[in-house]
Amino acid sequence: MVIALCSALLMLGAGFHIYWGFGGHIGASVSLPQREDGVPAVKETALGAIAVGLMLALVLLLLLAFTGTVRLPLSQQVLRIGVLVWALIFTARALSWSRYFGLFKHVRSTRFASYDTWFYSPSCLLLGLGLFYLAVLDHIQ
Repeated sequence: MVIALCSALLMLGAGFHIYWGFGGHIGASVSLPQREDGVPAVKETALGAIAVGLMLALVLLLLLAFTGTVRLPLSQQVLRIGVLVWALIFTARALSWSRYFGLFKHVRSTRFASYDTWFYSPSCLLLGLGLFYLAVLDHIQ
């Protein structure tokens, strides 16, 4: 169940970022952090969106290799370290005290902030905790 949830979140995130990178518009208006006046806080680029999408796809590949679904020419220990690193990254993103994103963000009045509070940050937290659980559980067994 944890593998399926983490895989689904990674596929959804990768799919949307690649879609936006190739010019998709669904959800694009709430895909970037916004200043208090609603103006994006970072510059949107197709290359950036595609890069994030590919990174999420590679994390999915790492997870699938770690859980034995696919084979990569990496040791289980290297895969575990990779999963733990990404667990920390996603958890840190979710719990960030950044101005514009994370559960402890300062700017809360924008459309992005609402999506971040109710979907993006909780998804990152679930993903981070799920990856951590899988890496630790596998180590105990």
